[in-house]
Amino acid sequence: MAFKLGLASIALMACSSAFSAVIIAVPEEIKLLAVNDQEVRSGLFSSAQQVKVNAGENVMNLRYQQYFEHHNGAHDILKSGVITLKTPILQDGENYRLALVNPPKDFDAAKEFKDQPSVGLYNQKNQLLVQQTGAKANSTGWLGGSWLNKTVDTTQNSAAVNQPAAVYTAAAVLPSEKTTSVTLPTAKQTQGKEQQLIQLWQQATKAERQKFMSWLAEQAN
Repeated sequence: MAFKLGLASIALMACSSAFSAVIIAVPEEIKLLAVNDQEVRSGLFSSAQQVKVNAGENVMNLRYQQYFEHHNGAHDILKSGVITLKTPILQDGENYRLALVNPPKDFDAAKEFKDQPSVGLYNQKNQLLVQQTGAKANSTGWLGGSWLNKTVDTTQNSAAVNQPAAVYTAAAVLPSEKTTSVTLPTAKQTQGKEQQLIQLWQQATKAERQKFMSWLAEQAN
């Protein structure tokens, strides 16, 4: 009976691990394209409002994309290149959010921002965990005029390989932080233990010494 209960407990733990997930909120200005090479379905101009991912490390492909409406009735959609963001270790059951770092306040600033946007991942304490800046884009045209007459290219989802390295903060949990410290005995400690063994041998009776020698012979075999 105890064995069956043990198996049931192991199975329950395995199921819990398989379904462990975290939630990441995504603003409209960030279009999430894929998570761990799995495409994220969303509207043409809108991003997923939140996405569930596995606890642990994840790799997200995303881009900056923002809609602007001008006073003359024209519309623009600014779109950056693809950014690849590798998360630190995400904790099971916690919520996170993506956000632009130093977001543009107007259209002119957004035109410059889209050439090399920065995206941050924050935990539920509003602490920045990682900041990823996209690769510097070439001077490419942005969607101008009436966007109803334009075709948006949704096939260019591959990330630039020359993007700057991600910046992880002290609040992030990284795999390299999981280190095991090993304390080696010093010469003084070794000498102290040898002295203790000598004293124990001197204080032991003849029968105790015979038992010890028999045990020592068994260890040698």
